[in-house]
This record gives sequence, C-alpha cells and structure tokens, in this order.
Amino acid sequence: MPVATIGLGDARFAYNLHPMTDFSLETGQDVVRVTCECCGNEKKRVWGFVSLSGDAYAVYYALLNVTEDRPRVGLTLSIGPWWEDTEPSQRSWCHIDVRTEPDKFQFVIRNPKESNFYPWERGGAPLNPEQAAANGMRDEIQSVAKFIVETDPAISSYLDEIGVNTVGRKPREADGPQHGC
Repeated sequence: MPVATIGLGDARFAYNLHPMTDFSLETGQDVVRVTCECCGNEKKRVWGFVSLSGDAYAVYYALLNVTEDRPRVGLTLSIGPWWEDTEPSQRSWCHIDVRTEPDKFQFVIRNPKESNFYPWERGGAPLNPEQAAANGMRDEIQSVAKFIVETDPAISSYLDEIGVNTVGRKPREADGPQHGC
C-alpha cells in the first residue's frame, strides 16, 4: 500500500494513504495560469476548501510547477475555523513542498516566507517546521495535506504525471505575474 512522508527538518513520518476521514473538499472554480517573475516559467494555481464534519475547516492554495522535470506542488494551507464570525487568530497556516517519489508523496513543511501568500494575515499564525511540531499541529497538517493531495483532481492528476485535470474548473489567465516559485 502506498505511503506518504512528511518532513519536519530532518524528521520524516510515514502514514497510510487510505484511512477513513470526516473531511470533504470543495474545489475553487478556476485553474489559473501564472508566469513566475523570478524564472519566467508557467505555473498553474488552484485552490479549495476542506470541511471537517460539515464545518469549514481549511483553505488551501496550490502552485503546480508544471514546467519542472519532476512534479512539485507548493501547498499553502490554513487550518482552523473558517466559518462566519471566526478570526484569523483561531487559525494557523504553513507552506508545504509536495513531491512524488516511487509509491509515495513527500511532504516537507517549509518556512512560511517561501509561500507566495506570505504574509497571509487571513490565514492565521504562520508556522515554520519547528512551530508546527511544537504546537502539536504536525499530525493535523499531515492529515489535511494528504487529503487535499489525494482528493483535488488537479493536484492528484498533476502529481500522477497525467496532466492537470481541469474538470469542474475554468482555465483562466492570472491578473498579474507570480512573485516567486
């Protein structure tokens, strides 16, 4: 059975890719074609929402690096309550580098400043790898990120190297350039 690893610094954690969850996913309506200012390469951005037991629980933005030799996704993920009358102080966010290896995904939590969304005030408190571990968020980040990567059709198809599945989303051009890879 495939496994995934999540990295926090030098530590790696493996887990089963098919546990039962109470998560559900709603994809954003667009696949946005962006051009990176730093390298001039095309990228694709998708986003979506994750609910936990019917409540808005996470928001994510994924940058698909479609011109690189090996699939890589920059996943910016905010976890915590997202329903009406909640505050960013109730949420935390991190930036995760997602890559594929034979029979598994590799997730590495990066410095939040590497995210195109930094500083993402609405996302809550930014977490670096050490803060995610110290705040007890590592397992939750791992579960939600794995669910997104497996469930969002654009991300999963891209990581499976079969193109970017745009079914249910409209391709469109970005309003401006991407400020980094």
